[in-house]
Amino acid sequence: MSFCRESPLASSRVGWAVGGGSGANLGFIFCGLIFILLDGYSATRIFDIESIPMVRYTAVAGRNVTLNCPGVNEHSLVDALVWKTSQTVAEFVNGLPIVRNPRVTLLPDNFSLHIRPTVASDTAEYSCLVNDRHSPEAIVDLLVQDVPDPPGRPLVVSFTSRSVHLSWAHSQDSRNAPVSYFIIETRVGENGGWDQAATIRTKDNATTFQVSNLLPFTVYSFRVIAINELGRSPPSKESYYFVTLREAPTGKPVTTIAHNTSATSLYISWKPPPPDTILGEFLGYRITYRTRDRNPDDVKEIYIRDSSVESHEIHNLETYTQYLVSIQVFNPEGLGPPTTVLVMTDEGVPSRPRNLSILEVTSTTIRISWQEPERKNGVIHGYRVYYVYQNQTLLHLPILKSDAIQNSIYYYTLSSLKPFTDYRLIVAAFTLRYDGDASEAVIRTDIGGPSAPKFVNLTCYSEDALYLAWRIPAYYYNSVNHYIVNYRNMDYTRSREIRISANASIVETSVVLQNLSMGSSYELKVRAASISVVNPHKVILGPFSDVRKITLLANCDQHQPPSLYHHYADYDLIVLAGAVICCFGLLLVILAIVLWKKCFNTSYTHEPDAINGHHHDQKLAQQQQLQQQQQAQQTQIDWKPDTNGVIQTTVPVTKLMQNGNHRHMAIDGD
Repeated sequence: MSFCRESPLASSRVGWAVGGGSGANLGFIFCGLIFILLDGYSATRIFDIESIPMVRYTAVAGRNVTLNCPGVNEHSLVDALVWKTSQTVAEFVNGLPIVRNPRVTLLPDNFSLHIRPTVASDTAEYSCLVNDRHSPEAIVDLLVQDVPDPPGRPLVVSFTSRSVHLSWAHSQDSRNAPVSYFIIETRVGENGGWDQAATIRTKDNATTFQVSNLLPFTVYSFRVIAINELGRSPPSKESYYFVTLREAPTGKPVTTIAHNTSATSLYISWKPPPPDTILGEFLGYRITYRTRDRNPDDVKEIYIRDSSVESHEIHNLETYTQYLVSIQVFNPEGLGPPTTVLVMTDEGVPSRPRNLSILEVTSTTIRISWQEPERKNGVIHGYRVYYVYQNQTLLHLPILKSDAIQNSIYYYTLSSLKPFTDYRLIVAAFTLRYDGDASEAVIRTDIGGPSAPKFVNLTCYSEDALYLAWRIPAYYYNSVNHYIVNYRNMDYTRSREIRISANASIVETSVVLQNLSMGSSYELKVRAASISVVNPHKVILGPFSDVRKITLLANCDQHQPPSLYHHYADYDLIVLAGAVICCFGLLLVILAIVLWKKCFNTSYTHEPDAINGHHHDQKLAQQQQLQQQQQAQQTQIDWKPDTNGVIQTTVPVTKLMQNGNHRHMAIDGD
């Protein structure tokens, strides 16, 4: 398009000729047509016409920037104006500013483009077109700088027991400011913090680095931060966890106890070295021992492949002999430095068995276990087990070692015990010469199951529900905690159960079974259960009560069956109530006899001779008055003779009582 270097405006002034024209005119016409077709395209491709000057702006992300429109000032006459990059950013049309981004403002005084705040994506070449011009007077080049994006996740290329080689990718966008160097952060362990280890700064912006001074057999992860002149990028994703290689241990066990336990054995215990000195998987311990004054090459060794073990007993040694015993830890890479102690064997009374434990307790049995004494001081031939209850001591037969030992632990079961009873257990070892010290334990046997409850009511509650009630079992241990109601539709074989919480203070318990089938017959039974005093998660069941049967009928709640209580009378309570009533009746009889002797016996005794005449005359007058009243009453009674000549009549109770009173008074007067 070098032949179209003329301004497009000049082409508008070219005259058009009809007919033949010069070659210059044809060139202008051709250029004008191309300009018309590419008019819109020329606005975006500002370099297609001519070289335009460049005005450069540099900004920091987060701050504000104002871009001046080249060739426009406060005195310029502007009818239309457009700010563009690859797309329209802002424009002034019909006297109104129009912006496409809330962060962009078109200043009214000089039509400058104000961006608040800037971001890295605002970086672009801006053109300010005034009054529909096709090219700006200058290109505005805006460069917004920011901290870089996070680098890529660091990858472990290789590692040893003390170092690791890392590699990562550059930031996807440096934000218009090149990365100067990187910072590497280290995390020790899967749950460690990123600030526990010192950060590492690289010398340049290379994306590989060798991290050294690490610990063997330790979990590490890393992350990388990019640095440019504006600051730090966000951290990268952390690397995948890895474990540095092993090394032989550097720590030594610490001996805590070393002594003889019999004439042929030694006991040694220790504490492990610090974990950071194991430098690998802790596989266990190696114990070596030899006599002090003999061949130093005659060394025996024991491997304990369990890192949790912290003691060991060495057997089959010579009596009264000094031994050098060494212990050291080991991992897959090898052995650590040893710890050595001097111990001498001896002879004596066996100590008490170790770890006497109660393994299982039922209502009638106790299963126990124990281990050999720490100091056997001889050959243990067996153990004696005693148990004491209610001031009685019983001895079980001697238990030989071969009869009860399993994996160095002795087991024994005491049987035929009483439920819910305290026992004191005694276990002692013995040799051919000595009985050893005893280990003791006190334990109570578990409770037994309660007796069967007794039904007191079984009632049709509704067409699909039953009401049943029962009394607490006659005997139980400690408490009754649950009732289990078992019911079955007699048309099926499968039964169902419900569990009800109970309390020993509640004598009678009831429940309503719902959602049953009308017209069906059911059989029901109930049992009590108690929670074990040994194992709170164990429930001890008692026997079921007698089975009861009932049929659900329509409107059965209007025809209640009689209570079953009379079938299950508590005979103990009846006997007790009868005894109380008999005692109370006996007391009433005795009281009546005493009152009779006190109140009535004096009426039949002779009056003293010292009674004065006046008192005697009053009694005679009373007797005469009573006789007259009796005669008057006899005349008022309707006497009727019967067929046998016996006179019969009805006497009012009041008359009879009055007659009796008079008669009594008459007796008193005799």
